Amino acid sequence: MSVGRETRLSAWIERFAAHFAEEGIPLIGGRILGYLLVCQPVERTAAELSQELEASSGSISTNLKYLVNVGLVTKRTRRGRQAAEYRINEKAWTDFIQRKFTAIASVQLLTDDGMRLLSGDPERAQRLKAVDNLYGWLSEELPALWERRPASPK
Repeated sequence: MSVGRETRLSAWIERFAAHFAEEGIPLIGGRILGYLLVCQPVERTAAELSQELEASSGSISTNLKYLVNVGLVTKRTRRGRQAAEYRINEKAWTDFIQRKFTAIASVQLLTDDGMRLLSGDPERAQRLKAVDNLYGWLSEELPALWERRPASPK
């Protein structure tokens, strides 16, 4: 791979990490995810990740534990090899998005309860109604969208 391409990939990994930091994944965790999505070979040890991402071994270790626990990364050990290898769990992304959809439905249930509490007081309910309408619409539309998603990798 060319140096220019690697530089662009590094910048992409940073953008990827910044996006997922807004989703609640630590910045280093996002860098690990981004890197594991594009690295070759597909598996890396914690030491390799630390070197490639220029991050401390402690930070890499902590974030790998987190990513394994949430299921986005898998850990594999092999007989005769001391270091565990990590890779992206491609199938877990479907679950990750499904949890986001479930969270949207939960917010809609909360706003719906709030609307019932404020029935008879339209002035106080005005702001909540706007949020309730949005989440109500999303709760109705997302299931059909979800059914049309591409098949998960095998």
